[in-house]
Amino acid sequence: MYKLLIALTLFLSQTALAYDFKALAEQHIIPGYQQLAMHTDALRHTAKTYCESPSATSAAHIQQGYIDAFLAWQSIQHIRFGPIQYLMREHRFQLWPDKRSTVSKHLAQLLNEPETASLNIARKSVAVQGFSALEQLLFPQPRLETCRVINAISINLYQMANATLADWTTGEAPFQQWFTQPNENNPLYATETELAGEILNNLHTQFEILITQKLARPLGKNQKKARSKRAEGWRSGTSITALRRNIQACQTLYQHTFAKELGDQPIAQQINDQFTQAIKLTGTLRLPLDQAVKNPQERPKLIQLQTKLKQLHQLIKQEMATILNLSLGFNNLDGD
Repeated sequence: MYKLLIALTLFLSQTALAYDFKALAEQHIIPGYQQLAMHTDALRHTAKTYCESPSATSAAHIQQGYIDAFLAWQSIQHIRFGPIQYLMREHRFQLWPDKRSTVSKHLAQLLNEPETASLNIARKSVAVQGFSALEQLLFPQPRLETCRVINAISINLYQMANATLADWTTGEAPFQQWFTQPNENNPLYATETELAGEILNNLHTQFEILITQKLARPLGKNQKKARSKRAEGWRSGTSITALRRNIQACQTLYQHTFAKELGDQPIAQQINDQFTQAIKLTGTLRLPLDQAVKNPQERPKLIQLQTKLKQLHQLIKQEMATILNLSLGFNNLDGD
């Protein structure tokens, strides 16, 4: 009888799927890129203001402009398909982790180049085009002599954000058109299951990054071997907030795509509870991540968060995937 109930659950889950990709695009993905475009636009204006009228106030404004734009990126970073892949935009927005100090090396070379009338940063190394390089220029304090590069990167970030949004929503064949209507004539997505599988893979990839890169790398094997400067955003103090934004974005993606398909099944509540607990844990941290990894009171919270994310990851990539008859494809981290 038990096996019959399991089989019936799987059958109903496979026959009742009706993914609302239109709502996902209109209520989550496109608004995420709109926020990124808006905040990078504000960033380029605060950069211009600082460089034209440097002061403690304008320096604080450009730093806050950076933080707002960077966190907007963190809220849409989990989307790794579509226009964000055009022209290597994903890596141009942020080259991280930077295991070989590539950003610092290329940034030093760029700053030592003779100044010309204009700087086309988009033709330079990926390492100096985005948030990772700009953070180094703005924290702990921006310097007027680097304004040429600060302005160039800020403008580049806005141009990429605006172009990504436009590629989703405008033109004769916007990506939104292919994303919301999977069918046999669609050159990108022939079936709903194919598209749902790609979205699942994005969740899987983001959890891998959270667990193995954003937490494991700075944590190290123990407190003595913690590596503070391996924390993402340690210069700007955005590490913890970035983690929270990542988890919240994954939760929203899950709710828009898979929660309705699971309906009242017990796993749906388990996943919701794990998301809620993980987000709540980020709010209990009282120190920046680069300090917390070495603090005897805060470090256990980070390990608890990592464990919670591992449990959530397993629920999604194994149990949920099985129930919805989805399989994981190529992972962006494969081969790393």
